[in-house]
Amino acid sequence: MEKFKEKLELQLRIQAAKLLCAGGAISIGYGLAEASFPQSIHIQSFISGVQFGMMIGLFGVLFFYVVRNLRAIRNPERLRKLYISEIDERKQFIRQNSGTAAMEFIIYCFAVGAVVAGNINATVFFTLLGACFFVICVMGALKLYYKNKF
Repeated sequence: MEKFKEKLELQLRIQAAKLLCAGGAISIGYGLAEASFPQSIHIQSFISGVQFGMMIGLFGVLFFYVVRNLRAIRNPERLRKLYISEIDERKQFIRQNSGTAAMEFIIYCFAVGAVVAGNINATVFFTLLGACFFVICVMGALKLYYKNKF
């Protein structure tokens, strides 16, 4: 159980780094916004709204996992339940076959890239946003497929 506790602490550090990276991406993106190419006010306001929503969602998900891991580290019963959930062979098989870990990383990179690019170029923003939604759809479809198959 100590190894699992150490694994959770490592995940906490990684999630904190992701939160800092996302916050830095927002700062850089808004810093570059002043030097951006002129865009329609409607497009820019749409991009700003989407950026805000994406970052709130990203922060919310990361915050959820940080709180979950902290609570599990401090409470032995929660730690045991989380450990049982993590070592479930069926979940591991579905996660491995659907490539969830890699896709989650790609989604995170596309989301942060879209937030930064939204203040620079609308075409790049919409391209990254579309790619992000496509990866989300593929990941969901693969998870459903493998969940129903096995």
